[in-house]
Amino acid sequence: MEEEVEKEPLGVRLKYYTTLTLGTTACLSSFVFMFLIPWILDPSISTLMANFDPEPVVCMTVQSDQRRGIKNCSWSSCKQGCTVDQYECDQIYVNYMHLPFDKYDASNFDNEDNLWVGVGVPVFVNIKACGYPPTINCSIFGDMHGRENGIFPCYYSRVDANMVITQYDWNTEVSNIIIALLVPNILCGLSLGIVSYWWYPGCQKRRCQYQIPPDQEDVSSNQQDGDDDDEDDDEDDENDEGEGYDKDSTGRRQEGDMKNKKQEEEKDRDTSIYLPEE
Repeated sequence: MEEEVEKEPLGVRLKYYTTLTLGTTACLSSFVFMFLIPWILDPSISTLMANFDPEPVVCMTVQSDQRRGIKNCSWSSCKQGCTVDQYECDQIYVNYMHLPFDKYDASNFDNEDNLWVGVGVPVFVNIKACGYPPTINCSIFGDMHGRENGIFPCYYSRVDANMVITQYDWNTEVSNIIIALLVPNILCGLSLGIVSYWWYPGCQKRRCQYQIPPDQEDVSSNQQDGDDDDEDDDEDDENDEGEGYDKDSTGRRQEGDMKNKKQEEEKDRDTSIYLPEE
């Protein structure tokens, strides 16, 4: 019978699949953030930098052209898709005045030339003049704003007087920037932080206790025993050398003492005086 494959513990499997999920989340968050830069961050930041008047004013269409062909559609008031080529486009020109649209009264409206601040200015659906349904439908936009002498609310830029758009909300633009910056970056940072804490030993030094595999314990123990024996041999050699040194030194001392005694005896013999016998 074939041996049954041992199943990994539930904690190990859970950690593996959780790590896989967090890694995928971090990768997807980084890619999403890269796509949000041209679609949300760039338009929203450009809109805020244009400093549009938050209160809509009165705009009136003075000219509307429907053009066909890439050469004729160098710009469009509303482009269906920000990255596609435009073969059909609506180019709409308007006049606008600084009269708030909520104070506009059609019955008492004076259409005098001196009241219009901007004359023959191109109007766009937003600062990038593009969008995707269902939020922005260029066909509906053309029907609503392409009728000549039609009155509708619009927003003009305080930085560039020739920049006029039909959709603007300061709170919405700020919210888009905050969401586009925080959500993907927070998800990516949390995912990478958890994975690093689980798998990087430096984040959990107290828990890092490396154990020697069973098949290597005998080898390591033999190496330790060999090292201990070598140390003992070295100590014995040192002791023997020390003892030999002591023996040699004592022998030399004894020989020196004997020589000194002999020399003293010879001196005594030489200095002795023999008296004559009477």
